[in-house]
Amino acid sequence: MNDTRTKLVRACRLLLAVGLIAFAAALAFGQAERAWQAYLVNFVFFTGIAECGVVLSAAYQVAKGQWGEPVRRLGESLSFFFPVSLALFLVLMFFGAAHVFPWVRQPAPGKELWLNLPFLAARDLVVFVVVFGLSAAYVYYSQRPALHAAASSGILRHSRLIDRWTSGAGSAEDDRRCAERTRTLAPLVLIAFGAGFSLIGFDLVMSLDPSWYSTLFGWYFWVSAAYGAIAWLAFSAPFLGLVDTRQSHDLGKLLFGFCLLTGGFFWAQWLVFWYGNLPEEIGYVIRRYYEMPFAPLAWVMTYGVFIVPLIILLSRDLKRKPKRLMAMAIWILAMLWLERYLWVVPSVWHGGGAPLAIELLVTAGFLGGFGWGWMAHIRRIAVLGGRA
Repeated sequence: MNDTRTKLVRACRLLLAVGLIAFAAALAFGQAERAWQAYLVNFVFFTGIAECGVVLSAAYQVAKGQWGEPVRRLGESLSFFFPVSLALFLVLMFFGAAHVFPWVRQPAPGKELWLNLPFLAARDLVVFVVVFGLSAAYVYYSQRPALHAAASSGILRHSRLIDRWTSGAGSAEDDRRCAERTRTLAPLVLIAFGAGFSLIGFDLVMSLDPSWYSTLFGWYFWVSAAYGAIAWLAFSAPFLGLVDTRQSHDLGKLLFGFCLLTGGFFWAQWLVFWYGNLPEEIGYVIRRYYEMPFAPLAWVMTYGVFIVPLIILLSRDLKRKPKRLMAMAIWILAMLWLERYLWVVPSVWHGGGAPLAIELLVTAGFLGGFGWGWMAHIRRIAVLGGRA
């Protein structure tokens, strides 16, 4: 496993380098619009997965779950991306906003007060700081006793981070305090996430087409992000050898449930568009599903992210075989990325064809950076008591 992980780290570094070169080249050769739309697609995708990893742990805590402690810890490990995501957001606001948000160059009539860059950047920054702050505090208290136990037993190598994290830990009083604060913070994380990421969906995705609106989109935005986080866990937990057949089955059922939930939200939104047939709603659908070049991609995404997993995950045998579940999870993640591509690119891109080359190269960079940072994090803190 160590050899495999070393090779993966090297591959992630290579992907990160490719993505950075592609992004810089696009900016240098007059393709700034494509560079920044690819940046936004991946910012939304990976930030949603990272935050929802912790959200799923908080939901597990609130529900007093017992079946998947390693999976819960693995979700918490995705919190490594919070400071990176904040930095990426600030870069987007300072340098890329004019290239992706049309109302920066041409204010949207009647929406100037809400859709202006200083106000949007400030309110979204507050959302990220609050949601990430609560989530980081939750992870701190949730992992503190386990990290102290791992460090004391020699499973976990001492480091400055671990020593500061576990300073004063180990007493019954500290364990009780951590348990109480974890229970208190868990519902706060869920509430802040649901409200805050609904606003993020409205601001960073729906505002790309100021004439379109959907009151359900904010909910769909974070539910589909949770679907992606579960798919990431369904891929990474078997890869790290953290789940047995029973836990793989439970994780597969959770993935199946969120496939149903996300598909239900999608259908509820689609149904309103269909029977309402309002110009401000249906134009968004027509551009993606009934006009070239995006129509084929949209139909592939719709069937690929909902119908295909729905049918395949009905199999009890597949859910009990971790490697097969990993393959299904990778497919779902690819389809969810394509969905975010279709959220962003048709609203921003006004050239010919469906731009994919630069977008995929920048995506490779994000994937490499995310994977590299995540693997370094779980090795550094041994989040699963040395098993990671």
